[in-house]
Parts: sequence; C-alpha cells; structure tokens
Amino acid sequence: MAEQHKKKRRRSERQPPQIPEEQKETLDADERHTSLPAVGAPALAPAEPTGWEELDQPQDVQQQPEATQHHDHKKLSKHAKKRAREERERAIRDAELRRLQGDEAPTSTTEFEQLVLSAPNASFVWIKYLAFLISLGELDKARALADRALQTINYREEGEKFNVWVAYLNMENMYGSEESTLGLLSRALAHTDARKMYLAAVDIFERTQKAALVEQCLKAMTRKFRESPEVWLRAVRYRLASGDGEAARKTLDRSLQSLPKFEHVRMVSQTGLLEFKLGDPERGRSIFEGVLRNYPKRLDLWSVYLDQEVALGDQQRVRALFERATHLQLPPKKMKFLFKRYLEYEKQHGTAAGVEHVKKRALEYVEAQAAA
Repeated sequence: MAEQHKKKRRRSERQPPQIPEEQKETLDADERHTSLPAVGAPALAPAEPTGWEELDQPQDVQQQPEATQHHDHKKLSKHAKKRAREERERAIRDAELRRLQGDEAPTSTTEFEQLVLSAPNASFVWIKYLAFLISLGELDKARALADRALQTINYREEGEKFNVWVAYLNMENMYGSEESTLGLLSRALAHTDARKMYLAAVDIFERTQKAALVEQCLKAMTRKFRESPEVWLRAVRYRLASGDGEAARKTLDRSLQSLPKFEHVRMVSQTGLLEFKLGDPERGRSIFEGVLRNYPKRLDLWSVYLDQEVALGDQQRVRALFERATHLQLPPKKMKFLFKRYLEYEKQHGTAAGVEHVKKRALEYVEAQAAA
C-alpha cells in the first residue's frame, strides 16, 4: 500500500495543477487584453478610432516626397519640357530687349556678343548690333555680322530673318554702291519671300530718292507677281506720290488686264482711295462713282467713299452723298448703318434742323418698311 501511495504521489507531481473552470475563463480573458501579438502575427486594430491613426502608423517621410517629385518630373518631361524651354528663352529674349531699350544699353562689342548669344533668334538684337558697328564706321564688320545673323537665326523664324535682310539692304543702300545693293537684293530674293522683299526694296529706294532702282523693282515685281493686287497698288501709289497721275491710270489699266476678275473691285476701289489721298480727288470720285454704279449695294464701298468726302470737308457734297445713300433700296440692317452715320455727321457738323431732318427720314423709312 505504501508503494502504491508513492506512485500516485509521483504522478500528481508530474501533472500541472488543475484550475477550476470559472477561474480559467477569467485568466483567458485577462491574457487576451494584456498579451502582445506573436512575432509575424498581424496587430489587432483598436476597437474605436482615436483620430491619431495617421500619426500612429510609421511612415517613410523622406521616400514618399521623392517618389512624388520623380513622378512630377516625369510628367513635366513628357508634356511641358519643350514649352518650359520656350518660355525660358522668351523670358531671356524679352529681358535682353528691355536692356537694349533701357539705360543699360550695350556700349561695347563684348556686351553685344553676350546679347546675341542669349537671344540668337531676335532680329531686333542683331539689328541694334549692326547699327552700333555702323556708328563706329565698321562697315565690313557690319556686313559680316549681317551674314552671321542670317546663318544663326533658325530657319523657322522667317519673319526674323526677313527683318535682318531688310536692315542689311537698307545699310547697303546707304553706304554701298548701286552694284552691291542690287547684288544683295538678288541674294535676298532667293532666300526670302520675294514679293515682300520687292515691296520692302521699293520703300527703301523711294525713301532715299533712287528712282532708277525703284523703277527696276516695279518693273520686275509687276511682271513676276502680276496676279497680286498689293504689287500693282504699290506701283500706283508710287506714281501718284511722284505726281504722275497719267502713269497711275495706265498702271491701273494694266493691272486689270492681269489680275483675276474677283480682284478688280478691290483694285479699283483702292486706287480711288489713293487718288483721294495722294492724287486728284475728282479722279477718285469718278472711280468710286463708276464702281458704285456696278455694285450699288456694296456698303463697304459707300462707307469708304463717305469717309473720303467727310475728310475733305465739303458739307454740301457730303450731305448730297448721304441723301443718295439713304434713298437706296437696301436691307434694313444696312440702311440703319447709313442713317446712323448720317445722324452722327449732322450732330458733329450740322445744325438742329439737320438732325431733325435725318430723324424724320429714318422714321419714314421704318414706317414704309412696316407697311410693306
């Protein structure tokens, strides 16, 4: 018996003590609240939000902005890199132009070189540099600079290149020989818009009173660009400014033989306008009367004709023209325009009786339209 009692005692020592069920449940609940999660196990979320969750969570403060910046850089390089570069170049060019026009204008070759390097496509900078060299009497250097400008300016910048050609031709016309001037003009015609270059050359030669060169240009451009109204109108203008009305009329006749028919009205009306301004107003009236006989409903022609008569100041003639225009059978919108102009003229240059007369005429027209 003693031996059996010893064996039972050894077994009871090896087994863990038995915990009552109620106490066991209490211990399990305490363990759930106080124990830490095992390594690798997900942490349990708090039962209720505290409002500090964002701060409680660990964040890599340095890496996240870098990723955003990298994304923005990629986006910029894809969609806005070219635009940003162009805006930068434009800002630099504008700053240099302001510098040229301000008190800190360049006074040395070195400063001008810095300017043309910072704004290589700006014709204004190159032309200022040319003027600086001319003021120093360095004509050969100025010619070399003009050639360099034409080679440097991007070929897409046609307007900038054209400006340099005009300045170059102007310089050669002033300080070079007739032969060198014509040679340069031939080069310019081959490398830029020939029609525009001819027109610019005529302006240059007319301004410096080189009639022979003007005649050469007029002859060449009216032959080469016979279907361009601008070319013929420039020839008419030169004839009228020179006091040769007969030559201007012959030029008009020649132009109508060469121009397409749809350009005839424009050519004739613009020639009439030039006659009013530079030639014989009576001849201008004759031209407008002829055009309006064929196109009596062209409100633009009536308006230009009225403008020229108002500028000359003959009130009797102006009122007679307004009376003719407001008796036309035109659409209401056009008639309203004419009556409005007539009324404004009377308010500025006429009397109260004249103003009442125009209002009465306009009311009669509205009543007639309502009764029709």
